Amino acid sequence: MASFENRQAKLENLFDLWAPIDRAAPPESCLPWKSIPAKPAVYLLTGPNPDSNTADHPYLLATVGNLRAALQRRLGAPPDVHSKRIQYGQVCTRVHYRIVHSPFAANWWYWNAARNLFADTYRQMLAFRPTWWIAADKDAAFPKLRRTQDLSDPWLNYAGPIRDKTSAGKLIETVEDLFDLCRYHHVLLQTPHGKPCAYKEMGKCPAPCDGSVPMSWYHAQFSAAFTFIAGESRGQWKTATEAAMKAAAAALNFEQAGRIKQRLNRAALIEAEAFSHLAPLKECVWLALQPGKGKPFMEPWLIHPSMDPPVQALEQIGKKNLPAAAELLFRHCQNAGAIPAAAPIAPPAIEQIGLLAHHLFRGEDDPGIYLRLSDVLAGGPEVIVSAATKLFTRKSPSKPLPENASDKSPAEPPASDTLNISAAEVTPAPPAADA
Repeated sequence: MASFENRQAKLENLFDLWAPIDRAAPPESCLPWKSIPAKPAVYLLTGPNPDSNTADHPYLLATVGNLRAALQRRLGAPPDVHSKRIQYGQVCTRVHYRIVHSPFAANWWYWNAARNLFADTYRQMLAFRPTWWIAADKDAAFPKLRRTQDLSDPWLNYAGPIRDKTSAGKLIETVEDLFDLCRYHHVLLQTPHGKPCAYKEMGKCPAPCDGSVPMSWYHAQFSAAFTFIAGESRGQWKTATEAAMKAAAAALNFEQAGRIKQRLNRAALIEAEAFSHLAPLKECVWLALQPGKGKPFMEPWLIHPSMDPPVQALEQIGKKNLPAAAELLFRHCQNAGAIPAAAPIAPPAIEQIGLLAHHLFRGEDDPGIYLRLSDVLAGGPEVIVSAATKLFTRKSPSKPLPENASDKSPAEPPASDTLNISAAEVTPAPPAADA
């Protein structure tokens, strides 16, 4: 009984609405269709567990742009006799659902439900993954840059998010060139008795490994490299490097000026879209403004990796009371800003930062507006009012967000009906008889 009550409480927390499915009725009357909204939703189809007498066994979790249309397809005429798809209309007895108003909300509720209902397999059901970061040793004698998706080590500094693994690797290679860092860490560990590699011969490494420069110099270079990655010294570096190039040209040292120009061109990599949100971990705290229940409303979300929970949906704000609501929301942001975002970050929070990054990198295809909390705190409630005003008048993305179903079934809703990018299906054997 306790297990049943716990399961019911979990479902009620994830899905605030539900409707019975009459498996004996024809598709046109198996649900109270007039009460099923034709709106974006996260939904779960459940039925009796084939291995026990328990109810509400999860069969399908999905997100859609039109719940009524999706259920009509899922519960409609059975598929071809040779199909391996579940005949949901003959198996399921309930649909649990939650109406959502934005792709971000849909993805978050989908992630939350998948993690709670399919603990062993939910990562395979997600269309997003933990994002990539650059990690740097804080006080190590022989520091190293590395790319990672893990944020659990308090002895590392982190900068991100970065769109993909390949881009993170290219950024490390670029910064190693710009700041003359060691490319072979195992040789650096042998300092000052290491054998210099080919980079010293090419004039691209001052060789701390053999003692040619002291490790104190290398530590300073490494620190400068990481602050460049994190964006804290990038402007100063560019200004100083451009000045050095002009000075070399003025002294008629055109070869030196050419080499410096090559460094500037190399550094331009960091202006690519893959690094457009690159910042220290402490700056990975966001206020996301999402569409709400109709154009006069917006739904604010606070994303803070060191808070519990890391992603919080706040009360929706109406256009009519925006100034007063922005003041209250700003005070909420001030309270969140008093909590530092720092490692270690727990795995669930890392996954939710991955969800945030997924939407950040969608750019104009995402209807939300994402504000760094530091910018909100620096600008005051007016920053919230300005962003919200833009959201209220913003046009919907021209391209619909596709839904990726794990079964790749032709019965999936067409792209024009979909809101989200995630769906998952579990296929146990159907029960022997109706319950």
